[in-house]
Amino acid sequence: MVGFPFVGRAEVLAELDAALADAGAGSGGAVALTGAAGAGKTRTAEEVARRARGFRVLWVSCPPGTASAPLRPWSAAARELVTGDVACARLAETLPALRALVSGRAVGETHGSAPEAARFRLAGDITELIRTAAAGTPLLMILDDVQEADASSVRLLPDLAPSLRTTTALLLVTLREDEASWHGRSAARSALLRTARRLPLGPLTEPDVGALVEAAGGGPPDPTAVRTLHTRSGGDAFFVTELLRHRATGPVPASVRDAVGVRSAELPPECARVLGAAAALGTDFRLDVLAEVTRVPLGEVRTVLTEATAAGLLALVEAGSGAFRHELMREATYEALSPTERVAWHERAGAVLAEFAARGRDVAPAQVAHHLLRAGPAHAEAAAGFARRAGDEAADVFAYEDAAQWYERCAAALATIGTPDTPLAEVLIDLGTAHLGMGERAAARTDFLRAADLARHDERADLLARAALGLGNGPAGIEIDLLDRPQIDLLTEARTALATKPTASPALLAAVTARLSVAVTLIEPEPIRLALAQEAVRLARGCGDAAGLGYALAAECDALAGPAYCAERLARSAEIIDTARRLPDPALELLGRRLRMVALLELGRVAEADAEMPAFGAAERALRHPLYAWYVPLWRGMRALLEGRFADCARCVDRVEELGRRAGSGNAALLAATQRWCLLAESADRTAIAELITGQPRLDEIPDAWAKVALALVAAQLGDTEQAERRLAAAGPLLADAPRDSEWLPMLAQAAETIALIGPTPLARRLYDWLSPYRDLFVVEGIGAAVRGPVHRHLGLLATALGDHTAAERHFAAALAAARGIGAARLAARIAREAGAAPATANGPNVFRRSDRLWRLGYADREVTLPDSKGMRDLAVLLARPGTPVPALDLATTVGPGAKAAPRTDDAPHRPGDTGEVIDAAARTAYRRRLRELEGEAADADAAGDAERSARIAVEHDALVGQLSAAYGLGGRVRRSGSPAERARTAVTARIHAAIDRITRAHPPLGRHLANTIHTGTLCVYNPEQPVTWRL
Repeated sequence: MVGFPFVGRAEVLAELDAALADAGAGSGGAVALTGAAGAGKTRTAEEVARRARGFRVLWVSCPPGTASAPLRPWSAAARELVTGDVACARLAETLPALRALVSGRAVGETHGSAPEAARFRLAGDITELIRTAAAGTPLLMILDDVQEADASSVRLLPDLAPSLRTTTALLLVTLREDEASWHGRSAARSALLRTARRLPLGPLTEPDVGALVEAAGGGPPDPTAVRTLHTRSGGDAFFVTELLRHRATGPVPASVRDAVGVRSAELPPECARVLGAAAALGTDFRLDVLAEVTRVPLGEVRTVLTEATAAGLLALVEAGSGAFRHELMREATYEALSPTERVAWHERAGAVLAEFAARGRDVAPAQVAHHLLRAGPAHAEAAAGFARRAGDEAADVFAYEDAAQWYERCAAALATIGTPDTPLAEVLIDLGTAHLGMGERAAARTDFLRAADLARHDERADLLARAALGLGNGPAGIEIDLLDRPQIDLLTEARTALATKPTASPALLAAVTARLSVAVTLIEPEPIRLALAQEAVRLARGCGDAAGLGYALAAECDALAGPAYCAERLARSAEIIDTARRLPDPALELLGRRLRMVALLELGRVAEADAEMPAFGAAERALRHPLYAWYVPLWRGMRALLEGRFADCARCVDRVEELGRRAGSGNAALLAATQRWCLLAESADRTAIAELITGQPRLDEIPDAWAKVALALVAAQLGDTEQAERRLAAAGPLLADAPRDSEWLPMLAQAAETIALIGPTPLARRLYDWLSPYRDLFVVEGIGAAVRGPVHRHLGLLATALGDHTAAERHFAAALAAARGIGAARLAARIAREAGAAPATANGPNVFRRSDRLWRLGYADREVTLPDSKGMRDLAVLLARPGTPVPALDLATTVGPGAKAAPRTDDAPHRPGDTGEVIDAAARTAYRRRLRELEGEAADADAAGDAERSARIAVEHDALVGQLSAAYGLGGRVRRSGSPAERARTAVTARIHAAIDRITRAHPPLGRHLANTIHTGTLCVYNPEQPVTWRL
């Protein structure tokens, strides 16, 4: 046999060399080497492996997926990585999904309650295994012929590829791109090519062919012969080398089938017969199976196939196995068989493999099912059984794409033999669960509804219940559709059927009852939902079903969602989390932590809520389900908004929207819109608010009170007082009977904010009375999208509208203390502004007048006298010029209202005493450069779900922003230390703040007013929201 050198592909090799260099430096990734069959993809990958000096090389071949075990390539890779690597072995031992992949068997704790979550968790675990394996020595991992891999293996690639960008690992996959090779899986192929760098392999050039001809002939080639060979082969590497290897002298074959046919025709009859059986078995085949199928003694099989090996059709690479040299050769050999021969070989192979499996030999159910399904209708019942087992094995290791394929084949086989309804219903439920794991919810819904029909016909209450639970996205019930009438009806039917069946499982009845409690949230009143949830809790406790108890407690929390039950929800959430961690059940733990987060925020225990964020993030990373990935960014945005970090909040909202779109989460979209609304309202961006509302579902078509109140507040924020009044009046009659659920407190708070913007209405008194019992709580929008503030804040707004200024002052003081207590600087500033904007009583004028060495201060029907100070004089100057900025340098040289400023010498670039810029240009440039780097690192950390790293980056980011803020003054000018303007700014700011502090101690309302309307800096200004008249 002729050995050929590697020729050509210089540009492709350069790209791959660069990718190897990047990976070695810590910027790994994925590269897809694409081309037609025979283009030389495998040979090019071999050359890359040879050039990967300093890399550990792991090569995994992907045999045809129809007859292989699910996730076979990843299982082989995982086994290789854990062998001889202590760190990888330890990782595999601690991660159940990896343990299942390595062993090829399901591990109990991997089952979880959310099938789709399990697949994302597996992808993350494999990424972590690769990262660990590459930690010491860079890793080149080659997956060859990916188009032949099972569907689940291909589905994992797009999930893995982005995570490799921060590793020292390069994943090189080879694949054909033609539609026929993907068997209708074009979406999977497209997803892979979007996440990997694509390097296509074209035909060989004429000089490349000449180099091969020279290698084959041992001397300079004839240019005419080279040109002829290149023209006739089209530069196809496989055709060229095969023709050169076998010295073909006639016209180039039109297809590989013809080339293989020529060689097969020269084989001895017995060799050709056994070769045909091998083609039916697959590209790779076991010699012991082939011997049994062909009834040739095992010791003679190699001898029989000698001629096929010599002809270059086979490569007997190992003692117990053989393989076709190329998949195209197997296909050509198989297609040369008559239909009768194919069926006969599959029938014989199915029988042999089934016998091997019965004797405990290493045979996968998928292999048996593959052959029996091709053996004809007479074997449909046996084929269905093995297909069901193949589906179960695939589902056990989260290969849901493969599981769905086998369950579909099982269902089709059962349909051909007229089986009773029950077996088909069971398979359809399994199929629906697999579709959930794939994220195919519409297909899953169809499966569960079909299963329910069959279960109803056979009076199988248990199957009816399982179908009903599946209809709500599985046992975990992530994002249950609360307006799904078929789901509610099916849950109700299943609950009734289980309750009337003495032998029914109490755990199943508890699960159905708990789910029904949640599903009817928008339909049934609280007492009915609470009764259902409490019944579920009782049933789960009675039968000792820990997971069922957790979900039943969560349902009880949903039924007790109103402000009167914060403490109860907090206690139940703690029990849910404790139960989930013992099981373990990450989905249940996240559900409990979500409930705990909201309860803590409502109770004002924000420090504990802050601690929940990293705990939630850790559990989310363990589960790796996209439907939970957006919660932490949402809560970070909420905290940024409370603290006035608007840019950070905007970035968080964008992240929530992006993650929500990936996950197909309706909740994420809704809560992101809520947070963005609150952000825009805080920054008073009316145009953006109007655009946001326009892009949302039409709230005016929703009859509920909360929608009317929300639209009233939007109208008030946009300055349309008349429309706001009209919408709030329409909502008023509905509020008295509105359910006191999770939406009730935010709804009333929004109504109070609307009144604060449009003026008093008759509704204010009722709102005040309704809110008063919850004065010590905080108002939380949604699942923590925003915190509108303490209820005391809204009581203060309502008390102001009612003219009860004493009560307003009391509420605002409590609200201000509460906001400051949770570190909500921006919220505290807003409350202080609202408190200061409350009109003073009309019993006396506002006075700020100096008499000798004393100042007489009068405000809000109260007077005090304070001693003279420079800060008091500065305040008097500012009060005399409301809305007019006054330079601090002028204040530093004035003695009171009407005084003239000292001469200025602004024409000098650097004034006397100027000691230079606060932060020099080089440092400012370095700070800005580092900020850009941090933004990129933050995006990577968020993409990887690394909460701890994101937190560290945020701290450094805020510190740098603070330093840069100190370096710039008014208008973005660089601040200089030691200059007269800078000295004046520092001195005037300090003495004004000291004066306001002294006033606050003596006259709190006046102090709050001044604190919120006086702004200091290079320019100082008194800027009240409403005109205030002073006697000076």
